[in-house]
Formats: sequence, C-alpha cells, structure tokens
Amino acid sequence: DISGKLTTPQEKILYSEERKKRIKEGESNIVNEVHIYLKDQYEELDLGNVEFPISDINEIRILDRNTGKEIAVYALIGIGALAIASAITAATKSSCPYVYVDNGESFVFEGEIYGGSIGKNLERIDYMPLPSLKMDQGNYTIRLSNELKERQYTNLLELVLVQHPEGEIVLLDKAGNPHLVGEAVLPVEAISSSHEDILPLLSEKDSKIHLFDDTEVNKNTVVLRFRRPTGVQLANLVIKGKNTLWFDYLFGEFIEKFGVSYADWMKKQSENDPADRMRTILDSDFPLSISIWNNGQWESVDHLMTVGPLASREFVIPLDLGNLNEDDIQIKLQTGFMFWELDYTAMDFRWNTNLTSKALQPFIAIGTGSRDWKDALKKSDNLYMAQENTGEITEIVFTVPDAIKDKPHTPFLKVQGYYELVRDFEGLPEWTQLRKFKVPGYFSDFSKERYLDVIHMDYEIASNEME
Repeated sequence: DISGKLTTPQEKILYSEERKKRIKEGESNIVNEVHIYLKDQYEELDLGNVEFPISDINEIRILDRNTGKEIAVYALIGIGALAIASAITAATKSSCPYVYVDNGESFVFEGEIYGGSIGKNLERIDYMPLPSLKMDQGNYTIRLSNELKERQYTNLLELVLVQHPEGEIVLLDKAGNPHLVGEAVLPVEAISSSHEDILPLLSEKDSKIHLFDDTEVNKNTVVLRFRRPTGVQLANLVIKGKNTLWFDYLFGEFIEKFGVSYADWMKKQSENDPADRMRTILDSDFPLSISIWNNGQWESVDHLMTVGPLASREFVIPLDLGNLNEDDIQIKLQTGFMFWELDYTAMDFRWNTNLTSKALQPFIAIGTGSRDWKDALKKSDNLYMAQENTGEITEIVFTVPDAIKDKPHTPFLKVQGYYELVRDFEGLPEWTQLRKFKVPGYFSDFSKERYLDVIHMDYEIASNEME
C-alpha cells in the first residue's frame, strides 16, 4: 500500500492537465512534482493520514525536467511498488541519445534516436518526426544530449524537409520515403490476445494505451481489421506508440545478471556478426512486428525498432495490397510481454509518391567544449560525433533555403549512429539464468514471470496487512 499525510501544498502546484505553455521563469519547481491519479471510483481524499492500495492507482505522471511536459507512466498500472520505484528512476535517465528542439520559446524534449543500437555492429539510420520544431529567422535548431552513463556515437545527421500541400500530414517510413497520412481511417475492429475489444483505446492520440499485457499467452498480439475500398492496391498503416518503462527496467535487470563480466560480454556482442545480433533481437520480440493475413496465413510485412520509453512516436508502414486475396485487411501487431505500449492505429488508402524532399546538412554543430562536429555529421563514414561523457550537448543549426522557407513543409531528423552502455556491476554472473535467454522468446517469458512475481508479492503484502 501507499500511505502518508495529505497536506495543503506549501507552494503553488504548477502542472495541470490543461497546461499549454512550457516552463517559464520562476516555474523551475515544476520538475519536482509527481502526480498520482487514482481510479475513477475514488472520491476526493480528505487532508490528514491517507492510505490506499497500489492496485488503485490509475496513472502516475512525472514531469520532464527540461520542458515541464508530463511523462504518463501508464505501464505501472497494477504492477506494484517495485515497478513504480524502478519506473520513476527510468523516467529520469537516458536509454539512448536525447533530441531537443527549438519550439520558438525554448528547447523541448522530442524523443530518443537510434534506440536499441547498442554497439557499432547495430549502427542504423533512424528517422524521427519533429512536430515541436519551429523555424526562427530561416533556421531550425536542435540539440543532441548525452544525459547518463553512455557513450554515444553519431555518424550522420541531416534535417529532411518534405514539401506537401497546405494542411496535409506527412510521415517518413523507415527507408526515408514520405507518405501522406492525413486522411487515415480507423480500423473497424481491434482485438487483443485476450480477445478484448480495444478499439476505444486506439481511436485517438490521447495516451490511453494498450500494453500487450495478456499473461495467458506466449506471444502478445493485437489484430486490426480495416474495410478495404474497392480497387485499392496500396495503403499506409499509421501507428503511434513507444516502449514501456517496464521494458526499460527489465532490460536493466537482464544485463545486471552479468555482474563483473558485463564489460567482457558486451565486447563480445559488439564483435558478433550484425545479422546474428539482429536475429537475436527479433527472436526476443523486442521490435513491434507487423503481419498481414492472406491466403489463410500471416505474412510478415515489417517490424519497428525500439524507440525508448520517454516519448511516443508516429510511424508509417507502406502496404502492398496487390496480391491480397481478402475482402478486409487484417493486420497483426506482435511483441513481447509489455515491451510496447500502443496508442493509436489507422490506415490511409491514398498513395502519393510525388512529394519533394530536401536533406539539409548542419550549418553549425558546436558541442561541449566548443568542439566543432559539423564535418563529422556530414556523411556516413568512419568519422563520428563522439559524446562520451554524461552532460555533453551539441547544438545544431540548419539554414532553410529560400525556395522552401515560405512553402508548406514538415521537418524530420535523419540520424545514423550507435551507443554503448557504461555499467559497473558487481557480483558473479548468473550463468544458469542467463543461458535461458538463448532460447528464442524467453525474454518475453522472463518479463511475464517478473510481472507475476511482483503482483504476487503485492498480494502477499496486502494479505499480511489484513491479518
């Protein structure tokens, strides 16, 4: 249970659900606020000593220290005190490089880049939407930040500007191709592994999410069904989601099992064949895998790599329906137990490949210590921007050509790189436990087992308190 003394705040509460503005002068205390929301059936609590079970928590919001923007920890619902404590820790740490953008008032957190690229042999290109980025006197400015125990290496960094008709919405697929998605329609059905209708959760971009948390199955899935317009051969699936804080915590538990051998293990991993490492990632169900139903079976379409637990991202997945022998379109999303949280799904049945894109190289790229990283970021080569110490920041400015400046366009970050986790674990490796992770799919089983352990622990604590 959670217990304590509820008192009148000594200082003004700065955060509210209706808050639109970013942190202003004199509002720095907002980053010390943590907001706990109980389930709807709760009446307003009276001042004085209060106590309630953890299972009655509906949501916890932790505020980003740079923006005052809430981080809604929905993944904590019903998990217990251990997960709450770990997730609060996770919400203030870094799992991959952070991106901040100038929104015209201040720099605000936008998300994490090349998530899961732990080691040079997993280096990859990542495309990130930048919805908060605003132009200032013909320039766009972003910051890349290393905020915890990591070494981060960025090989290439560009700003991709996609021109499009006024009022349209555009997303880049994982290959960097632009697609219009502004007329996306909702599925007519969304069924979870537990046969629950979750369409109401996925119909709005509102942080009401599905957690892939069915404990009765080995593979957690969501099956979406869309009406197929007559004659349509191509479509774009739109997904909004991110990784859970639970997954972040769980991965930390896994690597800690290596104890003093962690550095040696990580060195060996970085020397493995990249295809073998990627196969292990796919077998462990870390990505969000996408399949389509055709001719009585599921056919693999694509997968989305991890994006971190701190900011949702919108994705577009192109679909070729030319060989689809079905009246309706059925899409299966699959991942490990509570590895992802899903906020929104839809499909746009238009296809426009005539969009014009312009890739901008940095005009200025100045890092900590006045280090000039512009040349390192210009192209994919063996020259990297190395942010190897906690607290290192690089500010990058892009100058927009006059021919684009006043025309409708949407900016995206194209970035290539990898990072290394710096850990100093103690104790002997737990080899017996670690061997289990060599079995495909075991990481999901491990997640479910740890979840049930914590739920059982909370149940025993509650039972003992009742006796």
